[in-house]
Amino acid sequence: MATNLFTSETKFLERARTALTTAQESSNIKSALLEYGLTEEQLAEGWKIYMNAVNVFELSEDPSLDDKDTAKFKENYLDLQAIYKKHRDQVLIFYKKQPEMLMSLGVVGSFPVLYEAFLDKVHRFYGEIHANSEIQAEVRKLKITPKVAEECFLKFEKIHKEKANFTNELLELEDVTKNKNAAFLTLNDWMEDFDIISKVALYNNPQLLEGLGIFVRA
Repeated sequence: MATNLFTSETKFLERARTALTTAQESSNIKSALLEYGLTEEQLAEGWKIYMNAVNVFELSEDPSLDDKDTAKFKENYLDLQAIYKKHRDQVLIFYKKQPEMLMSLGVVGSFPVLYEAFLDKVHRFYGEIHANSEIQAEVRKLKITPKVAEECFLKFEKIHKEKANFTNELLELEDVTKNKNAAFLTLNDWMEDFDIISKVALYNNPQLLEGLGIFVRA
């Protein structure tokens, strides 16, 4: 659903948490980092940046932001598409020699593929049946009753609303993803600076570096 800038976001967050926790709890590491300019205030800022990344990550993993609306929309869309195609084909066959009938129902030309064009055709087809008593009488011969037309029109309205929800969901997901990526990049920048200072401050203490999640080749 979302675009991940990091191979494993959970591992990245865990590594940052481990580094910050160890740096805060180990007096030896804290004093060594302080000598090279990493203060308590800067560690606190690191925690703040980390917690922001955690919060937006958890929001991006919220199950309420999955594609349920998308799946519902597609299911209902395909259902109406199949019904309309059947009715349209029946009309094209039955009224082949009555072009004015075909024009009135808007079934002339190829089957609408694009979403907006499809809904326009559906709206016209069932709307015309609903509004025109003569057409109603004709299409009854094909078992397209006013009740059937009304049910299809209600399906059309439902899909129209679902599409709005689907679009809103996509926009929300895009916003969440942008916020998450921005937070992770900020944390990544902070951790890179942290690692640089740590490697210098703990150059002669590879075991302490390992405690921060930094592994140096022997």
